[in-house]
Amino acid sequence: MPHVTADDGIRLYYEETGRGIPVVFVHEFAGDHRAWEAQVRHFARNYRCVTYNARGYPPSAVPKDGERYSQERARDDIRAVLDALKIDKAHVVGLSMGGFATLHFGFTYPDRARSLVVGGCGYGAAPDKRRQRPIYSPVTTDRTACS
Repeated sequence: MPHVTADDGIRLYYEETGRGIPVVFVHEFAGDHRAWEAQVRHFARNYRCVTYNARGYPPSAVPKDGERYSQERARDDIRAVLDALKIDKAHVVGLSMGGFATLHFGFTYPDRARSLVVGGCGYGAAPDKRRQRPIYSPVTTDRTACS
């Protein structure tokens, strides 16, 4: 089974299919690398498609220490996959939990992303934090339009 090793020693299982410009798919909380099977089947005709299991999702390592899990680790695990596979830049596609990691990857390593596709990002916010950042509509800059 192919694995890459993150900079903290955690082994991450991955699969890759196809050739061309790389696309890395980052799975949601309730899935694993197999969740992207239909997308990989389609895009592998023209792209190098990489899927991997996040830490805690066998056959990737499952660290017992809770300190080995964080948003920063999830973000940096994307970078670890790119580094180990000698990928300079990739399109990065994430869903839900994977979308959150993808978004933070783009914020932190913008030079490593050809593009970001973020679906269903995040997992909500505490009621007292919901209005902390303004939300803008794509067709208007009026903050009240999205309240």
